[in-house]
Amino acid sequence: MALTRGAIRLLLNLMSSRELLKHVQALDPVEREAFVDAVVSMESQSAARRRKKTKRVKWPDVEHRARRILGGKIVPNLVLLEREEEGH
Repeated sequence: MALTRGAIRLLLNLMSSRELLKHVQALDPVEREAFVDAVVSMESQSAARRRKKTKRVKWPDVEHRARRILGGKIVPNLVLLEREEEGH
């Protein structure tokens, strides 16, 4: 008995994971292997679809912007200076 992706999704929505596991354990080894292969195939396909939907983020070049605004000036790290003053 081969299960389609739709049947697997239906089973996963109608049963708890424990019930499903009991049913899968009751299958003969060939059917169990086919079931596991179908689930793994379905998961890898859905993971591939999720990766395709994700857009790559283009982060701003902070160093370039600082050089453009400040030129060659070196600005002290105010956080570190504040921490040093708190220590004294």
